[in-house]
Amino acid sequence: MRPLKLTLSAFGPYAGLETLDFTLLGDSGLYLITGDTGAGKSTIFDAITFALYGEASSGLNKKDGTELQSQFSASGTEPFVELVFSEDNGAYPEGNKYTVRRVPRHVRPLKRGQGTKEESESVSLLMPDKTEIVYVKARHVVN
Repeated sequence: MRPLKLTLSAFGPYAGLETLDFTLLGDSGLYLITGDTGAGKSTIFDAITFALYGEASSGLNKKDGTELQSQFSASGTEPFVELVFSEDNGAYPEGNKYTVRRVPRHVRPLKRGQGTKEESESVSLLMPDKTEIVYVKARHVVN
């Protein structure tokens, strides 16, 4: 699996929309992520792990819901992670792209009146042949 692009919105310490384009880093396959303590380095790995597996990679304290929603984002901003990656498993030629988009369980303001509502997690996977598989709550839909 080769990550190509990671997009975060209202996820962890990232309040806005952030995009990391891994294709700009070259083809060597070895990257170094550096920065000050608290800069959000671990969140990049949490986001990739969450996109693929539905929980963050935070050691023993696994995060998989509302704790992933940014405390710094504007009220009503939907948190999500989108990962575009390619994989050569022998069945498809190198370079086929998959896109997984996962929205964690999160709290949003009510559309009418005051208060908040907890929204369920959802995930979609766009296959190289453009087939999309969507999971929302307990439903499974193939488009």
